[in-house]
Amino acid sequence: MNKIKVLDEKTAGQIAAGEVIERPAGVLKELLENSIDAGARQVHVDLEGGGRELIRLHDDGFGMTPEDLAASVLRHATSKITRFEDLNELHTFGFRGEALYSVAAVSKMMLTSCTEGGEGSRLEVHGGKVLAQSPAPAVRGTTVEIRDLFYNVPARLKFLKSASYERACLLKVVEESALANLSVGYTVISSGREVYRLPPQTGALPEAVLARAKTILGEEVGTSLVHKDFEELGLKIFITPPDQLVASRDLQFVFVNRRPVESKTVQQAVYKAYQNVRPKDRHPAFIIYMDLDPASFDVNIHPQKRDIRFADEHAMFAAVSKAVAETVFGSARPVQMQVSAPQAAPSRVSMPLPPLPSIPPVPKASAGLFEPEPGEVRGVPAAPASESAPQAVFTARETEDPVPYRAVSSEFTAPSAQAPSAAAPATPEETPAWWHGPYHYLGQLEKTYLLFENPEGLVLIDQHAAQERVLFEHYLHAFEQRKVQVQELIFPIHVDLPPSNAESLMSWAPWLKEAGFDLARFSARTVLVNTVPSLLRFKEDDMKAFVQSLAQIVGDPAKASEQLKRNMVALLACKKAIKAHDPISAAEAEGLLENMKKCKDGMHCPHGRPCVAVLQTKDIAKLFGR
Repeated sequence: MNKIKVLDEKTAGQIAAGEVIERPAGVLKELLENSIDAGARQVHVDLEGGGRELIRLHDDGFGMTPEDLAASVLRHATSKITRFEDLNELHTFGFRGEALYSVAAVSKMMLTSCTEGGEGSRLEVHGGKVLAQSPAPAVRGTTVEIRDLFYNVPARLKFLKSASYERACLLKVVEESALANLSVGYTVISSGREVYRLPPQTGALPEAVLARAKTILGEEVGTSLVHKDFEELGLKIFITPPDQLVASRDLQFVFVNRRPVESKTVQQAVYKAYQNVRPKDRHPAFIIYMDLDPASFDVNIHPQKRDIRFADEHAMFAAVSKAVAETVFGSARPVQMQVSAPQAAPSRVSMPLPPLPSIPPVPKASAGLFEPEPGEVRGVPAAPASESAPQAVFTARETEDPVPYRAVSSEFTAPSAQAPSAAAPATPEETPAWWHGPYHYLGQLEKTYLLFENPEGLVLIDQHAAQERVLFEHYLHAFEQRKVQVQELIFPIHVDLPPSNAESLMSWAPWLKEAGFDLARFSARTVLVNTVPSLLRFKEDDMKAFVQSLAQIVGDPAKASEQLKRNMVALLACKKAIKAHDPISAAEAEGLLENMKKCKDGMHCPHGRPCVAVLQTKDIAKLFGR
């Protein structure tokens, strides 16, 4: 009996659909490309259930005749090419003739279309099978309605993520299409709520791009973009300068002949231009357009046409890197590249911080985080005070992963919210192996490193990394014990985000509420922060920076690892910790050292970098020939 058989049409169609369409966002991408190819100037998108329940797209493009409508759902049916050589002169998004066929194979689809002055027609297809074709109103354009996506492929449906995550992916597709096709207007309604209403941009390219960028990337990022055009490769670059870098690579867009693509060559060329001025944890936001001869690149190397291969990768790398460098460093805008201590800012009033375990307060904004343990009554709230700590130009590397460990030992207990307790002196068993006291505080080096003398020699402590570790363990312990105390804000903090990032962030709202952050949606692009953890009191600007950074790194909460949640606690600690170039008093420095002593791992920050370095006395003696 023969073992090799030809697959039936239904099975073959579902397999082909799996290659072209991985999730609802893939469906919307194909439909948007078809609309743009059809000359649409207005596109209206309706979404329900993260795209699984409904994706409806209506455009005002050329439309199709009843005959073309029937042929559009057949495999390899296309109006874009007739022979393979046509790929070398391709100026459209689609060309394979697989999009509608693949979508129809795994959904319940209804197509309605009409040409200018022609007859309207409606086609209904379920699971790849045409059920009926009937007349429809003669309204120019095409409407595609996709319901119950993957209803007949349960294995694929099982691997979809939460509705919020899928909705964020759908909005990302719209954002890419809107940045690529500036003359097209977009309206997006998700679950009855308007997310985007983008009018067509008819002005000059720089003004059009910046207008769209402010809406999609956010006002702050969009305003900071610098721009330059180059004849070579038809390059048009919009990119953030070194002092306006962002926390993730989420705001990076590359378009080749208006097609959104992913290219390691282009990305690495951009980073090459920034190599001497970019902190490890910060990334440029950019929009790069290229107008290339279709024969000079191949987009047919990936089923979803995301990856691209250039005919001369080395020349592309060199040209992009040079152009980015000229755009960034040749701009008239002053670029702040060095990390230096700014002038002291006017004092700002801060709320008191509750004390850490076993640490009595001092009358400063940092009370409970620095003061050494004298063995007296502890747990008394600190009095409010002003603080004038200047901020460093670049923050620490808050997006790196924290080193896994169990933060809390059985001896480490949370501070009591009831009555203060007497401090017990540390026993030898409680003293960590690295502790070699007594320590004598000498001062600060570059307002970044704390200098201590101990019997071994000279001890240097990175003040930011050290306090980051203290805050990380303290907050993680409170969170794990479900003892996070929250402070309600009289006036909620408004945080503006790209809608796709806001959607991702709100999917974490229940978890963040447990962590002390009560978030609510104000609009498609604005999130309200109603509460913050009491033990880590944020100023408004710090809170906004934390939420914006968080929105760029979160994924699907239903499938997130505990490690990712620890990453967010580390990010929180990093944002709140004292920064490099912040002055602190001797009492605060000594208190910080005592708090490090109580940590499970006082030698490393949550990201694994060392907090403490020791220059032994004998090594110092060698420097002087003793």
